[in-house]
Amino acid sequence: MRYNSNPVIVKVDAGTVDRNNDLIRFPFNPKDHFPDWREGTATLAISQTDSDGAQLDAEIPAQFEPTIRELSWQTGALAAGESARYAIRVVNLPANNRYAIEQKPAHLLITVDNQVFARYNYLGVWKPYFWPVNGNHGTVVRGAGGGDHPHHTGLYLAYGGHGEGGSANIWSDWDEPPYGPCGKMLHQRFIRLTSGPVYAEFVEDLIYVKGNGDQILTETRTARMWYADNGRRLLDITHETTPPIDVGDRQFLLVARLNPSMKLPDEGHVENSEGLVGRQEVHHQRARWCDLGGTVGAGVNGLALFDHPENIEHPGFFGEIAVPEQMSILHHPPHDNVHLRFRAYVHEGLTPEAEVESHYQCYANPPKTEICT
Repeated sequence: MRYNSNPVIVKVDAGTVDRNNDLIRFPFNPKDHFPDWREGTATLAISQTDSDGAQLDAEIPAQFEPTIRELSWQTGALAAGESARYAIRVVNLPANNRYAIEQKPAHLLITVDNQVFARYNYLGVWKPYFWPVNGNHGTVVRGAGGGDHPHHTGLYLAYGGHGEGGSANIWSDWDEPPYGPCGKMLHQRFIRLTSGPVYAEFVEDLIYVKGNGDQILTETRTARMWYADNGRRLLDITHETTPPIDVGDRQFLLVARLNPSMKLPDEGHVENSEGLVGRQEVHHQRARWCDLGGTVGAGVNGLALFDHPENIEHPGFFGEIAVPEQMSILHHPPHDNVHLRFRAYVHEGLTPEAEVESHYQCYANPPKTEICT
């Protein structure tokens, strides 16, 4: 059953980028537009309309997050320079949670269409990490217990590198010298776990401590997972911290240890946004993105790491630390509150066919929205 409310019309502009199932994130407070809004019961539905307000297609999955008053849906195909109009209506139909997060004793299980996309391992570890992170042929990152550098596990955030300049080392996982005693990122709580028809998301509080237990900073971490399609899977990570009480370089890193089946650097493909190709060529170069790919399961998958243009020191330094099968983005924020944003793009095929540059432009330049009525 529907509520009898007049729809709100929203215009979405593609801007200078071709859109293909891009995620729209639109600040929206239903109480400002729908007098019959019932908090906790009603939901919002989206449909595309023509200029006269007539509905063009079936309803589009939409997701409203009440804690931050944000409405999300996907664009479909929208060419650069074009715009589309959408009608927002109030309904009391239950949402289909295509994207789901289930909290287990030591990890979050993140599924899409009842298939595992990722696990986020947060307890009993030196620093939380995502593993697996599945493309349509299998995981693009390796798990724990690798024969070399066992602390290179999955996709994760790290701090301090090997303790350059005296910074705490929350990179290695050792109690003993020469790199230990190492610090840890300690999970405190999940502020929110969100499942829904458009995306899954968690918000987590952590503290960073030195090897002796002294606190360095607190972090609030947000991770949002969604698919443009089965061969294009996205993971957006934001971390916000208090000023680090630490010395030295205070390196903040996003790190991925790639699946050994990709056989980097000999057989896999490595390319960055500046047109450099090859593991050696991209090492410690500034870039907006870097993409690594190769054989996974019965096909080819890749993982591209995107550096958001608003990050300090953008474009960041991409490089390996210790082994060529690993890739990191490196930033050195000052002694202030830190706000860093990244995207992991898990795709089918290698860099050109995955249109990595186009997807980066969509990330850096999200579609513009405005209310028309």
